[in-house]
Amino acid sequence: MPDPVPPTEIELEFADGDYLFALRIPQLAELQEKCKAGIFTIYGRVLKGRYVFEGEIVGLAHEADAYSHDLYETIRLGLIGGGRGLVDGQAVKVGPQEARRLMERYVHPAPLREAWSIAAAILSAKIEGYAPPKKAEPAQEPAKPGRKPKTDSTSRT
Repeated sequence: MPDPVPPTEIELEFADGDYLFALRIPQLAELQEKCKAGIFTIYGRVLKGRYVFEGEIVGLAHEADAYSHDLYETIRLGLIGGGRGLVDGQAVKVGPQEARRLMERYVHPAPLREAWSIAAAILSAKIEGYAPPKKAEPAQEPAKPGRKPKTDSTSRT
């Protein structure tokens, strides 16, 4: 049996909760129109300057090429396409007005670096697919007592 197609949406911790981000056909069309570029050009601009170093994503702003509009519109339209979130354990619907409110309250005043990371994740999910990390299987045996970690009185906490 062939592998299932990976999802092209992603759930992220964002703003005041966890939100689903998805760029469906209507959102893709609007994103391309607003950014005056094709989706792969937008994706390329957003990814430029982002690298994986020792398992962590590092963004080098001096190598970046994205426009602020690329970032903001990707996030706003991703919220609309996802259509839902979970805030304080309560399901919330996200339409155009709620997406705009979230953008104005949480994205516009924040550093661009944060928007850059979110937009990159949304576009990557749409273009490359996203396979959420699998949850660890419960252990079959109880944990064995281990050594206590060595403490260092000069370490910072």
